[in-house]
Amino acid sequence: MPPLDLVELTRELTRIDSPTGEEGEVCQFLAGTLERLGYRVTRQEVSPGRFNLLAVRDAPIVVFSTHLDTVPPALPVREDDTYLHGRGTADAKGIAAVQVAAAERLAAAGERRIGLLFVVGEEQTGDGARAAETLVPKGRYLVNGEPTDNLLALGTKGIL
Repeated sequence: MPPLDLVELTRELTRIDSPTGEEGEVCQFLAGTLERLGYRVTRQEVSPGRFNLLAVRDAPIVVFSTHLDTVPPALPVREDDTYLHGRGTADAKGIAAVQVAAAERLAAAGERRIGLLFVVGEEQTGDGARAAETLVPKGRYLVNGEPTDNLLALGTKGIL
């Protein structure tokens, strides 16, 4: 497989409409991408047609995580000289693409103990995060991707 193109992955994820409750297509696309990259992918059904993804190569120490659902309405993907625009580019499909790219760079440098966890339902119900509690293997550290105006957030509301 050719090297991962971060911007193209973001485009592809963003083109797939995935409002809460309808994330199946984007999860299938990302699961296939991760499998082609060499990850073992667990699909955890949250409800019919919707599932979380846990992708690992080796038992993870660090897990990068974010969500794949968006809020309506769907917006077309478009670009200008500086930005990629579309529903989910910032929250959180762009973040998912960056996490995959970061894991790939770490793997290329020999670090394969990075997990990737992508959940459904964050925008409304939190059902994906609740279900993900049972997934294994777990890492020691979790880095949750959520836009914070480029500021480090040490805590957030959510499900513990």
